Amino acid sequence: MASVARGRAPDFPALGGLPTLARTAERTGDAPTIASAAAGEASVAPPSENSPTPTPRSSESFPSGETGGPGAPGRTDVPAAPGSTSLPATPAQPVWPAHGVPPVGTWDIVAAGALGAALLTVQFAVPAPTVPKWTAQNGFDTGIRSALRVSSEGGRQAMGYTSDALVYLLIAAPFLNATLVAGVEHERWDVAWRLLVLDAQTIFLATTITLSIQKAVARERPFVQECRTNPSLKECSSGGQNQSFPSGHTTAAFAAVALECFHHGYLDTSHTGWGAAVCPLTVVAAIGTGILRIAADRHWATDIIAGAAIGGLVGYAVPALHLLGEDKKDGPVLTPTISGTTVGLTLAGRF
Repeated sequence: MASVARGRAPDFPALGGLPTLARTAERTGDAPTIASAAAGEASVAPPSENSPTPTPRSSESFPSGETGGPGAPGRTDVPAAPGSTSLPATPAQPVWPAHGVPPVGTWDIVAAGALGAALLTVQFAVPAPTVPKWTAQNGFDTGIRSALRVSSEGGRQAMGYTSDALVYLLIAAPFLNATLVAGVEHERWDVAWRLLVLDAQTIFLATTITLSIQKAVARERPFVQECRTNPSLKECSSGGQNQSFPSGHTTAAFAAVALECFHHGYLDTSHTGWGAAVCPLTVVAAIGTGILRIAADRHWATDIIAGAAIGGLVGYAVPALHLLGEDKKDGPVLTPTISGTTVGLTLAGRF
């Protein structure tokens, strides 16, 4: 073991910390003892109790622009976050649709076709009643009619045309929603196709029920009373004079509203903007449709109430019954496939 004499600091270029320590010893006049334990190894003996404590590095030991150690004036220290090795992860985008794919199978396609055929049969194969079976009036209906009926013939026709346009727009809303939101925006044509089948089932079923009741009950429409005294009115030449109960326009409107609310409640993940406003707005539009039918003198108030009940019930029940079987195994489903270069059909299912 060798020892270095006081006042002389050897040069150890291989040990980065020793040259500075040696220079400090030269300035203070006291050098620590350096010992070599083996080849390529060195140890620094602790200074004796008579040796002064080494002075800190002076400003000449820092690069230009720094005047001291951490915390000294002119030096900026940015502490690293404890344990942080990378930037925070970007939050994942929510899965769409939030509640999964609507459970619609091949039998639903068959059912939609059967309901469409039933609607055509009731509409064209079953004759309209020529003699009314229900002509009795009540104070509730007559009071509402007196308050809302438009007095002029042209005004009543305008109310009728407006209600026609409104109900067609409401019926189209769920079909457009399925196509534009699910198909175009999210590029999920499998979801869009299932929603379209569900929409067709609901509208066909609600309309078939209403039309069947109308022809079975044969209630006289309100304007027929005016035709007895003034047969030249345009309403008197229209068909379906004995098909007042229930209101077909109101039934279809409320069935479409229930579907539209289901679409946004089941598929939408944010419920903001149009997604939050569409359900209450369509409800208001459906109520307006019923009021317009009374103003046009086409229906009694009880016709409107019955139509709203049938349409809302069917529009809610059909999607709800499908959701009850969501966890069950589905049969094969035939789905249109649309992409940038491909148009075809896909047969898929869970077994």
